[in-house]
Amino acid sequence: MRFWQQHVIITGGSSGIGKAVARLLVKQGANVSIIARTPARLEATKTELEAIRIAETQRVIAVPADVAERSQIIPAVETAVDQIGPPQVLITCAGMSHPGHFIDLPVEIFEQTMAVNYFGTLYSIKAVYPWMVKQRHGHIVLVSSGAGLIGLFSYTAYSPTKFAVRALAESLRGELKPHGINITTQC
Repeated sequence: MRFWQQHVIITGGSSGIGKAVARLLVKQGANVSIIARTPARLEATKTELEAIRIAETQRVIAVPADVAERSQIIPAVETAVDQIGPPQVLITCAGMSHPGHFIDLPVEIFEQTMAVNYFGTLYSIKAVYPWMVKQRHGHIVLVSSGAGLIGLFSYTAYSPTKFAVRALAESLRGELKPHGINITTQC
């Protein structure tokens, strides 16, 4: 896929895999919107990304939002669309992991992990879906994990969320295809 002048929205774009993906895409000429929870980290990453742009016309914006909060992610995507235009690509990198033995982990860890990893992905898709349907084109990339392929010892809070992300992609694939939208799961 060529990314020159495409608008790519990346959740979790201020650190880890999301930041690395943002760097690669900016170096390919993409306009990038990064969405994450921590404003200071977002601004620092935005500055880094602007420094490696290959064209002065490239846009890089940073929008603070918690993907686990539907009330935050939808306006964050609207802000990105207002500033750069409809997205051609969504990459959901926001995620968390809290390893530990099942018996030792409080239920709140399971709830928080599901909220970020699964519902954060679902809310992000819901936010970009109308724009991609309207333009009859788009690509959604969901970041899962090897732990979403096989359950891992001490990852009882994490593995099920990544299985759920895979299942969401598989379930959506047939619905998205007639609208010209592709979906990929990366593990």
